[in-house]
Amino acid sequence: MVNPDLLSPVGPNPENPFLGALSPELVELPAPRVPPSALSKDERERRKRENLERKARVAGASANDSSLYSPLTSYVTAETKLHEIISELEDAVVVGLHTCGDLAPSTLRMFSAKDELRATCSVGCCYHLLSEEFDPSRPDCPNGQWGFPMSQHLRDQGWFCGRNARMSACLALERVTVGGGLPTESLFYRAVLHVILRDHYGAIKSEKRVGNVYSKSTSFVDYVRRALGRLGLDGSKISDDTIEDYHMEYRPRIQEMEAFNMLKVSLAPCIEGLILLDRLCYLKEQENTSFSALVQLFDPLMSPRCYGIVSLKKPST
Repeated sequence: MVNPDLLSPVGPNPENPFLGALSPELVELPAPRVPPSALSKDERERRKRENLERKARVAGASANDSSLYSPLTSYVTAETKLHEIISELEDAVVVGLHTCGDLAPSTLRMFSAKDELRATCSVGCCYHLLSEEFDPSRPDCPNGQWGFPMSQHLRDQGWFCGRNARMSACLALERVTVGGGLPTESLFYRAVLHVILRDHYGAIKSEKRVGNVYSKSTSFVDYVRRALGRLGLDGSKISDDTIEDYHMEYRPRIQEMEAFNMLKVSLAPCIEGLILLDRLCYLKEQENTSFSALVQLFDPLMSPRCYGIVSLKKPST
């Protein structure tokens, strides 16, 4: 059972100290987005004019006050002295929108460690890029700060997911449910390519990536040729006829692959939930936090990574 207090829905709630601090336009659900093609000509012109006026006001304010918007790029960790970067930093909120891989846990550790950061809202992304402390196949972590698990509760049990499970966590169940489907053909091409690499190239591992060659390919043979070129492998080791034979041999099994991928999609929320609840538990383990919750912020059809972790610090003494 999951404590319902940990899964606070978005909506006006005077009992919720985080959502109560937000302005109404952030708490209330936004109106459905109207595509530009559905707008009248007058409405499109009005919006365009307002957008240009807004940009002009921001540009004018920036010219008169350089502190209004000051872009900054810096590598920061929980050990970074933030006042050396932003001297006037005080009672700040750290926000991470679709923070990739280990960036999400890094920002949560920073929030916990820095007194000047009073609140946080973190939306994670790219779970397949998370580093895992207890994964037997993991590479070394240069800074000793692993992305998963964060909570002492899961660390004591030595939890790990593995890359395949984390890849599954990135899938979008809601989009598949409403008919978005999976790119079955491209996934099938990639699967058969792996068989060819295993049989003819010794399942060689390479730092190079195949990338999105499917959209540029005219046939499976063309796909394999392009992929071998991307990987820097000798294409003369296999003929076009042999490549096509692999295609014909495995084509009847495409339904098995579809069933397997649907199983992965069905399990995706469980794995994502484990990762997110681990982060939430980490924040609740910290003595300096007063409130932490997991909140659905976005429509999952628009943004499958729709959950944010929000937390508030205890009042300063």
